[in-house]
Amino acid sequence: MLLRNELLKYRRSHVWTVLVLIPFISVGFGAGNYFANQEMLSSGWSSYLSQAVLFYGLFFMTIGTAILASAAWRLEHRGFNWNQLMTVPRGTGGIIGAKIAAIVVLVAIMQMIMLALALIVGLVLNVPGSIPWVNVVAIVLAIAPGAAVAAWQSFFSMIIRNFAAPVAIALCGTILTYGVVSAGLEGLMFALPSALVTNTLAIGSTALSTAGTLDLLNIVAVLFSSLVSIGIAWSAAVFWLRCVDIRS
Repeated sequence: MLLRNELLKYRRSHVWTVLVLIPFISVGFGAGNYFANQEMLSSGWSSYLSQAVLFYGLFFMTIGTAILASAAWRLEHRGFNWNQLMTVPRGTGGIIGAKIAAIVVLVAIMQMIMLALALIVGLVLNVPGSIPWVNVVAIVLAIAPGAAVAAWQSFFSMIIRNFAAPVAIALCGTILTYGVVSAGLEGLMFALPSALVTNTLAIGSTALSTAGTLDLLNIVAVLFSSLVSIGIAWSAAVFWLRCVDIRS
């Protein structure tokens, strides 16, 4: 019931534009870069998909998730809605969990749109070779670290009333992620949610020298790191919500 109510709050918002626009921009950048550099990017589908998810993994997915999280908390920060939230006859953990789950549902939808659009554009443009399923699996697997980003952005959006400030925090995270990935700091790749998104989407990629392989150990590491990050973010949000006074 709580999850359904949270999803219904998105009905009259513009988040559905985000779900389509971010994959569209990402695939557009990737396809353009691939076809402009086919002499160097000669691995067909592998090169194309690697380019399609490159900027998506480095920047767009995290920024899009931050926008979704800010939209999820926007209603509560208006008028007396915060007071209503604090008096809902539901556990604090359930309220926070429903918020995070609603954001994750939208992130998963955005991810599926990204995958479908990338495949459709590749087929229309007649990219040579066969579709590398390692890249496809990586895109689906990235929903897990995307959920970790969603949990932390939900926390930031809960404690900050301004819509844009949490998105700015996400932007700073993507800049830090670029530095972490460029330096090959593997420990931080699994500790920083936005870097974990990039690291997961880069599995099997030909665009990044730090790209990992799709094996059981890597999959377990991604899922475990994501769950730990989600748990910490959820706990921080529950603690904060239980300790604040009702605001009017």
